[in-house]
Amino acid sequence: MKRIQVVGPKEDLGRAVDILYRAGTIHLENATRLVPQKEIGLVPGEVEQARDIADVLSAIDAITGTLPVVEDDPVRQAAVSATMDARSHRELVSRAREIIRELETTTRELSAKKSELALSVTALNRYAKVLDIIHPIEKELPALEGFEVTILLIQQEHSDVLGLIRQEIATITGDRFEMISTTVDAETLAAIMVFPKSYSGQVHTFIYSVNVNEVRLPKEYAGKPFYEMYAMIEESRLRAKEEIRAIDTQLMSLSSIWYQELVVIKKHLEDVHAELSAYANFGLSEYTFVIMGWIPKKYLKKTRKALHDAFGDRVVINELKTRAEDMEDAPVFYDNPRWVKPFEFIMQLVAAPRYREVDPSPILAIFFPLFFGIMVGDIGYGILILAIALAIRHRYAAVSFAKNLADILIISSIPTIFFGFLFGEFFGDLGETMGWIQPVTIIGISWNRVDAMIPMLAFAITLGVIHVFLGLAIGIRNAIIRKSRKHLMEKTGMLMMISALILLVLMLGGFAPDTLIWPVVLLMVVSLPLILLGAGVFGTIEVMSTAGNILSYARLMAIGMASVILAMVANRLSGAFGIAIIGIVIAIMLHLLNLLLAMFSPSIHAVRLHLVEFFSKFYEGGGVVYRPFKKEIKPKAPVEV
Repeated sequence: MKRIQVVGPKEDLGRAVDILYRAGTIHLENATRLVPQKEIGLVPGEVEQARDIADVLSAIDAITGTLPVVEDDPVRQAAVSATMDARSHRELVSRAREIIRELETTTRELSAKKSELALSVTALNRYAKVLDIIHPIEKELPALEGFEVTILLIQQEHSDVLGLIRQEIATITGDRFEMISTTVDAETLAAIMVFPKSYSGQVHTFIYSVNVNEVRLPKEYAGKPFYEMYAMIEESRLRAKEEIRAIDTQLMSLSSIWYQELVVIKKHLEDVHAELSAYANFGLSEYTFVIMGWIPKKYLKKTRKALHDAFGDRVVINELKTRAEDMEDAPVFYDNPRWVKPFEFIMQLVAAPRYREVDPSPILAIFFPLFFGIMVGDIGYGILILAIALAIRHRYAAVSFAKNLADILIISSIPTIFFGFLFGEFFGDLGETMGWIQPVTIIGISWNRVDAMIPMLAFAITLGVIHVFLGLAIGIRNAIIRKSRKHLMEKTGMLMMISALILLVLMLGGFAPDTLIWPVVLLMVVSLPLILLGAGVFGTIEVMSTAGNILSYARLMAIGMASVILAMVANRLSGAFGIAIIGIVIAIMLHLLNLLLAMFSPSIHAVRLHLVEFFSKFYEGGGVVYRPFKKEIKPKAPVEV
């Protein structure tokens, strides 16, 4: 990673930024903070235009939120986009404002009117529902002339309040009122009150004071018989719906005219806004602009050429000298082979590595599929996992999460099939039972997982030793690079102490000669002071923790054993029922369950072995991810076939 400085005449800033934005290679830093004021007085670039575009985008969002969505027209959008590409930023904003002036007031008024009509329809529906409730008792109500009808809606649990309301209304009206209650639904009561209009103000003031939900029919309904009220409600409702349809037609007409151009201009302005928002990082003097940042070495030549082709020697890229402490702030650029890229997704679970730390992604790309394959270890399941992963990758190619997950499963299915061949497993022992496959015999051991539990456990622990020792070795390397004497002593002492403990266990188990006792003692004598000097008393505790980390790799055997036993149970059940079809269905269901577990459980445990047991030996994190100044390209959705 190279730290660079782009310098040129102030009047060329806009064009230079366009070129760098299209190149998409520079990770920007704030030039005004990094360039000392005593060298040159810099002020941040103007961001007023970015704010202006943000306002325009907000207005466009409001308009497109009102207009009906129409199907994208790629041909028309491409033609509009071609005209937009030829325009400057200011011309784009000017065109956007023309469209906004044309549409904003009209769409806002139409939207407001539509909302008002929709509320009106809701209210009318409510009135109709209330009339439906009281219509059956119409004959019990007195003549409505000179009287007012109001309806109260009360929750069933508060039905006791009806007595208090009745008592208070009797006091207000001198007992000149009628009140009838009926059930609306399981939770609501409706109380219909009829009282002289002369008491209207007092009655409504009281109802408001007790916070009861009141449904008041409009004044034009007062004194009307029920059939007329029904007719008025229906007429008003039909009229409102007709007006809503007319507004929808107007909006659809506007959308057919303007929608395609709005979509295109919004995309262009979003790109411009992202570009202009970075102006605060640029430094300006009276005559000069300064842009600072980091660029991967592989992109430096290309970026320098792009600027030279546009400006000659007027705008130049200077490669700055960096000190060791400067590199601590350098962004991390993942430049891994294609087969490693999916495993960078798992690295998102932890903070990015520091610039001079080892990137664990390639190691993860090797050991994750290995651990996964050992735990699943079945040809049949491996083939199904591969098929499912390929289907996910094809169907959800535009979804980054799904694509990375599918790629990881595709890669992991290969060692799964390999270890399935080694263990002689095809849907458990089905392949062996049918005579299709047999476990491979190596160094006199038949690698049938059920029969070879001890060799499998030893194999898993050996992998744990290799993995943890690799982590400690990387920790020693990082300590040397960072010139951290304490970390160097701690990791070296830990490596020697664990080696001594492993040799001691092998001697006690009769797997190593007793003559190794003196090298073991020597390793312990040398490593203990190193651990104490590097990590203090807690370093001795870390020794036991590391030993426990190694034993954790026994899960490679245990999870694999659980998987093969469940597969064997499924196979046995297929023939355990008198009706063959029932046994087959149950066996298939158990195999599907085992397949589901095989896809998720080994993945989780393989990730844990890396993040907890492995990363803890060397990984610090806390780095800055390389984020180039460029247009974000959104992946296209797959075409439905």
